[in-house]
Amino acid sequence: MRNLIHDVGAYAGIAAFVGLAVLSLLYFAQARDVRRLREWAGSAPERDAEMLGITSDVAAEREAELKRIEEERRRREEAQQTEAKAAAYRDTRRQRREAGLPEQTRWERLQARFGVGPAAVEGPSWRSIALIALAVIVLGGGVAVAALAVFGGSSGGKGSGAQHAQLQPSDVEVAVLNGTAVPGLAARFGDQVEHRGFKLGAVTNSKSSFGASVVEYRNGFKPEAVKVSKELKIDKVRPMSPDIAQVSAGASVSVVIGDDKASSAG
Repeated sequence: MRNLIHDVGAYAGIAAFVGLAVLSLLYFAQARDVRRLREWAGSAPERDAEMLGITSDVAAEREAELKRIEEERRRREEAQQTEAKAAAYRDTRRQRREAGLPEQTRWERLQARFGVGPAAVEGPSWRSIALIALAVIVLGGGVAVAALAVFGGSSGGKGSGAQHAQLQPSDVEVAVLNGTAVPGLAARFGDQVEHRGFKLGAVTNSKSSFGASVVEYRNGFKPEAVKVSKELKIDKVRPMSPDIAQVSAGASVSVVIGDDKASSAG
């Protein structure tokens, strides 16, 4: 009996060792599989991004393909319509020819010459297009020259004189400044300004002395200044200086009396 127990214990020990070895192998295999599963789960965002990129590329390619197909379909329809119009027009011309009539009316021939109308379906006439472009250029040039001749001439010469003639003295405000040491000179010339119909503005002294009389004008009032200078017989006309503008109280034209007019004032 003791020998039997000894033999069974030996076999059991061997079996336990083999089982432990198998269990160890299974444990390591399971640990390896778990690690692989974890690695696969961790790379899920990268896989999703890759799949999304592939899907976007496929969608873009599909959209481009659909656009190409639609464009080809539209071109085929336009070609069919053009061919149908050309066939109908050829048939009409044949019927006219068989009836002894001109194939085209004068209006149709004119339309065909300029690439429009029913005859245009037979193909564009590049020569007609060039003639149309040339005619437009020539017409535009003629209009531009005429406009310059009509409106451009008003900047000087006879046009300037006509503009001056249309100016009403009552619409021109004139300030009179005394640029000399003679008292009351600005007031006396102010009377002359009013006598000639101008609207009298400020009557005062200038900040500095003037040897020669001058008519100064604000921006845009040169024709008015020229008219004033002719009426008062003052040769010098120039844009208004800041000093004169400061004492002119907003007048569009200022007459500064210099020493050359001091003796002639009356």
